[in-house]
Amino acid sequence: AAELGVPLVVVMGHERCGAVAAACAAVEKHAKFPGSIGPMVNAIVPAAKAVYRKPGDFVDNAVHESAKRTAAKIAAKSKIVSQLVKATKVKVVAAYYNLDDGRVEFLT
Repeated sequence: AAELGVPLVVVMGHERCGAVAAACAAVEKHAKFPGSIGPMVNAIVPAAKAVYRKPGDFVDNAVHESAKRTAAKIAAKSKIVSQLVKATKVKVVAAYYNLDDGRVEFLT
């Protein structure tokens, strides 16, 4: 964003995401994931916990929540991006990609 001057950062989750499904399994079944996948899954677990037992598909809900949380985190915690957001030079948004039909849904 700083070097290329891009005005938009899109954090896009996707349908049937394996990493999010693993995070949901960690929440629902207390599954553990060894090696390098463990930290990646653990980073998604808070989003899965936030939507656990809510109406709808657990994994799909968690994908949406994870994308929203990640976008918010980038906008607030990245030193460069947060400064550009405050200056209204960059916008950070969350989106969901439907693998079956190729549509992208922007999330609020």
